[in-house]
Amino acid sequence: MLNSSPIATWEGAAAFFNWAGSSGAVLWFVVMAILCLIPVLTAWQAENAAEKQHGGD
Repeated sequence: MLNSSPIATWEGAAAFFNWAGSSGAVLWFVVMAILCLIPVLTAWQAENAAEKQHGGD
């Protein structure tokens, strides 16, 4: 199972980076960071509202 690859040698292997030298990776990192922060901030806001509503300090 582990040796079932049709590649017998790595000679001549190449890698292609689509966004090399561009700001695309930075853009998607910022989008990812924003999408991760939105639920955290929404939950924080909801917890603060619930605490105020139920008489927390």
